[in-house]
Amino acid sequence: MEEKKKKKVNDGMALRSYLRSLPVCESPKMARKLADECKVPLYTFNNWRSGLVRIPELAKDKIEEVIGVTLFDR
Repeated sequence: MEEKKKKKVNDGMALRSYLRSLPVCESPKMARKLADECKVPLYTFNNWRSGLVRIPELAKDKIEEVIGVTLFDR
């Protein structure tokens, strides 16, 4: 159980770190684009980013495909 929680938090931190590395004006646009590409509402994406809920594996693949960077440890 603790392992899953740790992975969830680490994935959220990786996503959050990537979005923070973008220029201020591009970060919200990229968050909306990623939410649209993953076909989830923005509030679900924000829950992923904050580490409240786990990011599904298919969504991780889609996020990495869109941004062109490997973010998540697998």
